[in-house]
Amino acid sequence: MLGRLVHLLLRVYWKVNRPFVAAFAETVLGYGEGPFEVRGREVWARFDRFLRQVTPAVSSFITMGLVVLPLYVPRTLPRSAVGRVLVQVWYGLKSFFLRILFVIRRPPGRTRMVETMYRRLIAQAPAQADDLVKTIASLTSFKWALSSAYLDQPQLWEALGYRPFVHRSFDPPSGPDLESPPISPSLLLLRERAATPRQVATKPAGRTTYTVIGSGAGGAVAAQRIAELDPGARVVLLEAGPLPASNRFPRHFLDASAGLYMNAGVTLSEDMQTMFVQGRAVGGSTVVYHTVAFKPEGFWWRENLVERWRALGVELDWEELHSCYDPWLERLDVGPVEDEVMSRSARTVKAGLEALGRGPVFASPTAVDRCVGCGRCFYGCPYSASRSMLETAVPDFVAAGGLLVPEAKAVRLELAPGRLARHRVAAVWVVDRDGKPVRIETDRCVIAPGAYAASKLLWRSGFTGAAAGVRTVGKRFSANLGIQLVGVFPEPQGGFSSQPIAYALEVPEERLLIETTFAPPGAIGQSLPFWGEAFQQRVRKLDRVAFAVVIADSTGYGQIKRGLLGESGFVIDFKLIERDWIRFQKGLALTARAMFEQGAEEVWLNRFDAAPLAPDGDLERYFAGLGPADFITLISGHLQGGNVIGPRPHAGVVDGDLKVYGFDNAWICDASVIPAPITLNIALTVMALASYAAPRIVRADA
Repeated sequence: MLGRLVHLLLRVYWKVNRPFVAAFAETVLGYGEGPFEVRGREVWARFDRFLRQVTPAVSSFITMGLVVLPLYVPRTLPRSAVGRVLVQVWYGLKSFFLRILFVIRRPPGRTRMVETMYRRLIAQAPAQADDLVKTIASLTSFKWALSSAYLDQPQLWEALGYRPFVHRSFDPPSGPDLESPPISPSLLLLRERAATPRQVATKPAGRTTYTVIGSGAGGAVAAQRIAELDPGARVVLLEAGPLPASNRFPRHFLDASAGLYMNAGVTLSEDMQTMFVQGRAVGGSTVVYHTVAFKPEGFWWRENLVERWRALGVELDWEELHSCYDPWLERLDVGPVEDEVMSRSARTVKAGLEALGRGPVFASPTAVDRCVGCGRCFYGCPYSASRSMLETAVPDFVAAGGLLVPEAKAVRLELAPGRLARHRVAAVWVVDRDGKPVRIETDRCVIAPGAYAASKLLWRSGFTGAAAGVRTVGKRFSANLGIQLVGVFPEPQGGFSSQPIAYALEVPEERLLIETTFAPPGAIGQSLPFWGEAFQQRVRKLDRVAFAVVIADSTGYGQIKRGLLGESGFVIDFKLIERDWIRFQKGLALTARAMFEQGAEEVWLNRFDAAPLAPDGDLERYFAGLGPADFITLISGHLQGGNVIGPRPHAGVVDGDLKVYGFDNAWICDASVIPAPITLNIALTVMALASYAAPRIVRADA
């Protein structure tokens, strides 16, 4: 009841602030002219549609960014944390009344107010880095949404030369109609056979029922392999998200965020400095990933994975696990994309990296079939070219008689006394699409909703670890993270209509990858930290930019824990340590040199002060000392750990067979079992781990 009241009040607050949001959008995005004109009311309307698409909890969280938006900023802040909070609250109240003045002022006056706000916040950034409430982070997230709403407008697409689809010399799997592609046969099969929670609630007598929670890389593969290995069993695959139609995937960034991502893509760490992005649909994150699919080889397998895991006491059948990658390499058509969809922007960065002589720059292995390079991989592939779980493992599972249940969010495991250990999963409680609870009986339970959700599910079920007095659930959380570097070049780079991630350079001595990348206009809003006229200047150059992302795994570990400010009562307590920031500094400096080598006019990061770097600038100084005070929002789609493999119950949540310590009949088959992050894209490794576990689950005495 209280949550509904808060949501209602925030919706009223949002509506009342429509004139201010429209005026603020025009000012912070630089007004613009002609096709680049910022039409504040249209931006607000697009933002409002997004808020109506997401859940009330997400809508309320995002609207809070408007509540704390610091239009009125003090010149200085007190030294004490409590004093800073009190001052921020007081000036927040002042900002509320100042918004009336902001709306009635003419553009030059509004511009001065926004400029003053930014300059004072930049000066305060070191102090805010340790604050519980970071108005800088709230402002950044709010501006990103405004930028995305603005950049996804048709007249701007035309001005930038962006088209949401491009005809090639070949057709994608969906056929030649790229404007209105048909739904894929795989998706038709799933839509015809999808079940509801109530239809699978009661397990039949005399037949083993497996319940798999989560249909991403781990859950889909586990379900498919279990159905294959135990053909007489009944296998139920539960997914919290919807079953999308391939031909109805959105063309706009905010629509994709609202419909296909957990928390609309705005799951922040407790310190608000890292954004965690996970898919929420049948197929999990594989539906919205860039299709990159690395099998760890050489250094990445021996030193980075096997030796680091062994150092933590983990012993698996390494040869068998390594062989588990191979069937999925073939099933997912992993290989380089057609040369025709490699953009000039990607080739520019590739040439620069090669000129530095740091090693071969190779075409990224991707799980695609005849990709046409529309660039919308993380919006969902409308042409069935992406070999996601939605197009491969899940249809294979359903075709073999498996039961797919979309829109069934697992909220609790019903535990009973076990035969061989302390617990046994008797049933899985889910919430259906109407918000009603349903009890689903099971004999064996496979948990695979992702690193964050798996820890929350176990904790809500009353289990935090098998060793008395030791919490292992939610511990040793880690991630692969990315920081993007943008370079502006003299000539058009044609990155919009291409494979988003084309080439990669390995830097094994620092456990880094550098990848060329790009995105459609709406998503690029996250890469433009500028405001006012500077924002407009860069928008006009978007056809001349090239992107690269430096990817590093975390050296330190965080945890998933209870928290008042988090989603559903949990937060991700995670931050980079100094060693990780130094690794990023090295990778970003290397990438900047590569861009300048190819004639870049300037480069920039999404740091809050929006300071660009010119070719004659001090490159070492620009990157030296990067850290939390720069408010560079780290982005991770590769959450790992939380329920790691451990040699004993006090050192992990699962054993070497991925069976949960202290349970007779529960296993975990998602990225939460990874004890040390792997740097490379995790999807294929999660599939291999699920394939490795499946025969052990079937053979187990449960």
